[in-house]
Amino acid sequence: MNRLVLEGATYLQFCVGFLSLLAYLPQWKLMYASKSSSNVSLGSWAIWSVSSLIATFYALVQVLANGRGWALVFSASSNLVFVIITLCLIAKYRAPKTSAPFVMS
Repeated sequence: MNRLVLEGATYLQFCVGFLSLLAYLPQWKLMYASKSSSNVSLGSWAIWSVSSLIATFYALVQVLANGRGWALVFSASSNLVFVIITLCLIAKYRAPKTSAPFVMS
């Protein structure tokens, strides 16, 4: 394969980590501004965290097996970090479920 194409693909893979951050910022900003995560699915983000963990594991195995692929490790692990931050924000801004107060008439 052409060396220029391989190097270009590597640089693009590094960009994934930075572009991913841009995708998370609006969600973080909304939760921070509203101090609420009631409209955010905790289950979906939990699944994305497992997916990101698997992708990071795969990237690390590839580096250990082939000696290359650090761009993939960077993008997968940065995505994992961003998902974990999102999960923390969801937990922080999740309103506790309380029962209605007992009212005597």
